[in-house]
Amino acid sequence: MLCVVGSTVLAQRLGRYEILKHLAHGGMAEVLLARSTGIEGFERHVVIKRIRAEQARDEQFVKMFLDEARLAAALHHQNIVQVHDIGQEQGEYFFAMEYVHGEDVRTLLRQASVRKQQLPIEHAITIIAAAAAGLHHAHEQRGPDRKPLGIVHRDISPANILIGFDGGVKVVDFGIAKAAHRTAETQSGTLKGKVAYMSPEQCTGKPVDRRADVFALGIVLYELVTVRRLFKADSDFLMMTAIVQGEIPPPSQIRPDLPPALEAIILKALAIKPDDRYPTADAFRLALEQFANQAGLQTSPTLLADYIKDQFGNRAEPWLVDDEVPDERDIDFDGSASAIVAPPSGAVRDYSLPADLLTSPSSPIVRARSKEITGSPISSVMKGLLPGGPAADKARAKSPTTSSGTPMAWAPEQLEGAPPPRRRTLPILVGLGAVVAIGIVAFVALSRGRDSERVDPSAAGRPIADGSATNVVEATPDAAVADPVPVAAVDAAIVEPDAPSTIAIKPATPEAVKPVKPVKPVVKPVVKPVKPVVKPVKPVTPVTPVTPPVKEDLDSPFPH
Repeated sequence: MLCVVGSTVLAQRLGRYEILKHLAHGGMAEVLLARSTGIEGFERHVVIKRIRAEQARDEQFVKMFLDEARLAAALHHQNIVQVHDIGQEQGEYFFAMEYVHGEDVRTLLRQASVRKQQLPIEHAITIIAAAAAGLHHAHEQRGPDRKPLGIVHRDISPANILIGFDGGVKVVDFGIAKAAHRTAETQSGTLKGKVAYMSPEQCTGKPVDRRADVFALGIVLYELVTVRRLFKADSDFLMMTAIVQGEIPPPSQIRPDLPPALEAIILKALAIKPDDRYPTADAFRLALEQFANQAGLQTSPTLLADYIKDQFGNRAEPWLVDDEVPDERDIDFDGSASAIVAPPSGAVRDYSLPADLLTSPSSPIVRARSKEITGSPISSVMKGLLPGGPAADKARAKSPTTSSGTPMAWAPEQLEGAPPPRRRTLPILVGLGAVVAIGIVAFVALSRGRDSERVDPSAAGRPIADGSATNVVEATPDAAVADPVPVAAVDAAIVEPDAPSTIAIKPATPEAVKPVKPVKPVVKPVVKPVKPVVKPVKPVTPVTPVTPPVKEDLDSPFPH
């Protein structure tokens, strides 16, 4: 059976749970109020988190959803919302968790802002100290093998810290938590968490640990004592640049009565470098409690409960009233035009990033910058920076480059219309070819000059002293040149500089190539040639061959 709540169609039952109301919806799931019943009138009211219909067919979303349920079910602490059950009904995955009758910190801040009130310091400390205790429990979790799970919430914000009307404080929503045993990993570079509460290392894509949650909790404490948004901008890129390079002013500039010791604790939690923050959430909690004791502040859940009831009255449980619970997801509780920390002017003007900022091409801040530059829908603040305009040209000129002028590896893609990198390979090859050609021409010309000086036409056909001959070839444009080495085409021959030239080339004639004529090599004698004297040899009378003697035969007829 189906029922309709507002504009949402709900199944009346989901497993053993009866659906009562729609409470809220997020990026991947719906939050419903439900009730489970048992024998003898037993009933328990729970909150059902069910994966949205459009995401139910996405295997990656389903894995992330089930990871959250398993992770939260393994955490048992008074400051963490407890998960009771996980199930599937007709292809719909869901899990049931405890219902907290109260409000979240975001709603508390909105109420204080509307009334133009400051939150009492002791209550701010009570809220953050309790949340830090719950986070430390999650950070310290170990698996069955007793190895640390490395859990990091990564989405701490005012909306994910609940305050019950009984004064209890609980952390909720581990949907994007980082843990060693998760089966589904979110895509590298995607925005994990509300941007205004991300740590600098999250923005730049660096590895995160528990100190990222300390930074986010420090932002919430800053906003609790000032009732102002710390980081806020018109785009994700501008907000992240404010986080990674914007200077955080002391909260006493907004709230002058803030004790200096508490201000020092807040600023330490908000240090840009993780090593400068509190090493653990528990160390952050201890610092707050020690300050409260030294300042004589009374911090307790009972006093916090009284304050919450004073702000919101004695509100009945939602299953006792018929009105629909409003689904308000706006995190801008102060309604002011600007945040305490403004984005750097360079980022607003031309999307610039600091030169010493170490990041990666897939980091959230680089992806957000690339999205703004390449023409995605942008806010009114960015209208003057659309691609193709003067500001875009300035941004292109300031894009980080290497010494050769090409963009650095982490820089976003080049803007449309930017000149391509200059190619220098072709001029170098042309220059080398010209040098080689000039050398060949000079060598051939030098060889021809030497041959013309040494060739003696009258010596053609005369034998030379060593019995060899030099060849003369009548060359035609297509004729080959005879050479002591294997013959090659003239235009492809490689001339060795140290090889002696023994070829004389005559101008080409239209007749066929004549036979090779022997010529005498031109050798300038160093000494006067001696005319050879040949003595005649008397003919030897043939004789019958005899067996060669082993030793000299004295009776032989031949003269000795």
